[in-house]
Amino acid sequence: MTTLVLPQVRLWSAAGLGAVAVRLDAAGRVLAEAGGVLARARPPETWRGAAAEAARRGHERVARRVHGLADEAAAVRSGLAAAADAVAGLAAGLAVAQELADGNGFVIAADGTVAEGAGAPKDPGDDGRSAVRAEIVARLDQALRAAAVLDAELADLLNAVAQAPGFAPSAVASGEPSPPDGAVADNAGWWAALSPAARRRVVTGHPEWIGNRDGIPAADRDAANRLLLGRRAARLEADLRSVQERYDALTAAGPGPLEAGWLAECDGLLARLTALRRQQGVVGAVGRATAGAGRELLLLDLDRDRPRAAVAAGDVDSAEHVAVLTPGFGNTVGDDLPGVVDTADALRGRSAGLLGGAGSVATVAWLGYDAPVGPLGVSSDRAARRGGADLARFLDGIDASRRSDPHLTALGHSYGSLTTGYALQQAHGVDDDVLFGSPGIGTDDVRDLHVPTGHTAVVEAPWDPVADLGWFGDDPNRLPGVTGLSARAATLPDGAESAGSVLHGQYLTPGTTSQYNVAATVAGLPDRRVLDPGVGLGDVLRDALE
Repeated sequence: MTTLVLPQVRLWSAAGLGAVAVRLDAAGRVLAEAGGVLARARPPETWRGAAAEAARRGHERVARRVHGLADEAAAVRSGLAAAADAVAGLAAGLAVAQELADGNGFVIAADGTVAEGAGAPKDPGDDGRSAVRAEIVARLDQALRAAAVLDAELADLLNAVAQAPGFAPSAVASGEPSPPDGAVADNAGWWAALSPAARRRVVTGHPEWIGNRDGIPAADRDAANRLLLGRRAARLEADLRSVQERYDALTAAGPGPLEAGWLAECDGLLARLTALRRQQGVVGAVGRATAGAGRELLLLDLDRDRPRAAVAAGDVDSAEHVAVLTPGFGNTVGDDLPGVVDTADALRGRSAGLLGGAGSVATVAWLGYDAPVGPLGVSSDRAARRGGADLARFLDGIDASRRSDPHLTALGHSYGSLTTGYALQQAHGVDDDVLFGSPGIGTDDVRDLHVPTGHTAVVEAPWDPVADLGWFGDDPNRLPGVTGLSARAATLPDGAESAGSVLHGQYLTPGTTSQYNVAATVAGLPDRRVLDPGVGLGDVLRDALE
């Protein structure tokens, strides 16, 4: 495969390729007309003799050549049309990289290197800028990768036409490289370098490529995952019917002389039916969670012992404010996804109400990790560490998939706050985080979180035993640099009265001060929040014991 450089690809012209395709289309029509004329001009069958045979052979040779030229013209025209479409996608992908560079003070040199521009902030310790630069480089690399695939495919097509008269028009350059196995920015760059038509082909032909691929726009992930969900539902229905029919036939026939074998097969079929119904229940839960207006299915992994899913309420691709909610202990896709999505949707409505039409909001219920379901699991941070890495990619993917940078808020409840804490030590681009009912955030220094100073908040309700555990580090409401948000009954800035929250499960209950405070954070309205350090009896007792 030829090594291409950025200046070469920038000179490629989709319009030029399209113009040649149009001329080839016209030439193909002329050749087709010539073929029709030749067919009518075939020597008559009544003509006999050596001259007649020579004329027929000559006529057939010319006719084959004309038809071959018509086929070759059609093949090249199709290839050039596909290449023009792909080049348009490459240009769009390069434009996104250039826009990202211009908006962040970077310069893309002629050779494709990315450097700090004049007047850019000189802070070598700013890992946020390093992440942006890495994303620009990745987008350029993916555009060049797609260009190399397109160049090779089109060259193969043209060489085949030149070397094989009568070439059939089947090998048409598509310019659709398979997705990279790399970072979120690589995924975003790969997708940006595909044309709209190529993206549609991937969604319908290879939905498994993008449904769970962070860095891909939410609408495309949703379309792919809904296709996969429908296929899984149909397959489960067919499997259930097949196993049930086998079980019914077996029980109707009776045990016969080999009763032990009969019983074993019956038990196996019953176990299979139970497993299939459990899987069908999970698929049904995802279906209910995504049935509401404006819902998007951003993650679907049903092939695990513990299925995973993420569902958005609102348009993640365009919303000015996006929040990702990670629940904690005991939450599963089959049992809890619809309820968590409804909670996230209610929060979205509260945030949108505070904005009063001055901004749009989307919220995501992220059940993308193995939340502990037993006392042994919840006593360890292993699931949170693993889940935090996946959540970090998901958060980074939201930023990378968009042309405009949203106000992004990470929300974590209970053990989910620990998962969120680990995620924020890896992710970049999160603007705010709110951690509530938290047993710890994976660090005792809030500066370890890649969130702007002063933008980490904690809510601790009275009589919440989990929030006072300090099991995974110090109690977050005691950490320097953390803003305490109230969970008590209060009079809100607009004069409305809100209810207090108690214990561990009421933080996002509609009408409570804690839900209001989280909603105000999501809406980017920190000055309208009700503050409270959240120090309660549990903190006092612990201080006394210490």
